[in-house]
Amino acid sequence: MLLHDRYPTLDELADAAHRLAARHPRRCRVRTLGTSRAGRPLHLLSIGPGADADTRRAPDNVLVVSGAHADEFSGRAGIVELAHRVLARPTPAAATAWHFLLCLDPDGAHLAQGGLLARTLPAYFAGYYRPAADEQPEWAPAVGGRLPESRILLDLIDELRPRLQLTLHTADVGGTFLQATADPSARTDPSALAEPFARSAAALGIPVETGSFDTYRLPVAGPGVFLMEPHHIDSQENTTGMLAPDETPPGARAATWFAPRRHGGRTVVVEVPAWTTDRLGDTRPADDADPRLRAAADQLRERGRQLTDLAPALPPHDTPLLRAVRTQLTALRQLADAWDPRTAQAPLLPPPLLTRAHLAGIDLWAHRIPVRAAALLRRATPEPDPRLDELLHTWCAHYRRRFRPTWLPVHRQAAHHANTAEAAARLP
Repeated sequence: MLLHDRYPTLDELADAAHRLAARHPRRCRVRTLGTSRAGRPLHLLSIGPGADADTRRAPDNVLVVSGAHADEFSGRAGIVELAHRVLARPTPAAATAWHFLLCLDPDGAHLAQGGLLARTLPAYFAGYYRPAADEQPEWAPAVGGRLPESRILLDLIDELRPRLQLTLHTADVGGTFLQATADPSARTDPSALAEPFARSAAALGIPVETGSFDTYRLPVAGPGVFLMEPHHIDSQENTTGMLAPDETPPGARAATWFAPRRHGGRTVVVEVPAWTTDRLGDTRPADDADPRLRAAADQLRERGRQLTDLAPALPPHDTPLLRAVRTQLTALRQLADAWDPRTAQAPLLPPPLLTRAHLAGIDLWAHRIPVRAAALLRRATPEPDPRLDELLHTWCAHYRRRFRPTWLPVHRQAAHHANTAEAAARLP
């Protein structure tokens, strides 16, 4: 249903939801759940039995969340595609009701909107924004952040008691992979998603990513399908710059991903790339791990040093961009120590051995995090600094040469989100 190779703006997404509700008043409903820190509305589109009255009466609810990260846009297109698919099917009285939270972080999306039309990495990072860790609504409760957006989502989960929560994410460069909450008492085996997920990725020309650093400590349920447990996530996030060194967080169990569990539900996080690379799926053992880990750690430290040398010119007052810069600089330090075999923290790496995809994933993060930090620092600097422009240009060029990213048209990003969501919803 997407006519152009671009992501919808938030206004266009809200307009599309209201048009669907006007066209299908007995099947659709749009309501405002509350407002963000800056007063922007969080809209919910509901489709299915009871959508024109009380959505809580629907016998089977599926919740789809978009916009949890400000720099990730494909979920908006995925919601449009999926909503049209749901409406194209006849609806029996006992059918599933679908609920689409259009954007969980509209304030962050407003600051990141400069990347909406980007088709190259330099253009994407020129307007880049990703909030500080405790300002990301899905994760904030796990690190002690108290956001109205997180509260709205948690309250919605308690209202709907969804059998399934799908949260739609985007990587800048990479492949596709899934993270699913695993519950030994659940009837559904997340490994059942591996086949339809792989089939969709193959049909749309999207590589399956088996080496993402996001998933290093997660059990594997199939190629690109990983199982989330709070203790796995806690140990992982402490090494990815999400936590400041002196924080004592509530823990991953408080993240919104795990909230459906208290109602017998589960969550599937769907990652789809904006630019694909074929370097992240090689499952053969790596035979040169130590030198490559040392090189990645040294690269992070050197690039962090260059950025820190420029940071004293920043204004003393606090802004969202400055807070975001601090998160990325913390990530540079923590990741370097976590990867370096010469440090005591090095045994973070996944048993039993590293694959070539794992090392490629580390290499990708060693390029991605400095580029993010440089982009945010450039935007946070009150006066243009040619040194930051040069760093951002050079590091983007290194990123491109290393991973040869290829733009994935928006309709294919959206189709993979929708295919995976439908496959997950079909499971009991």
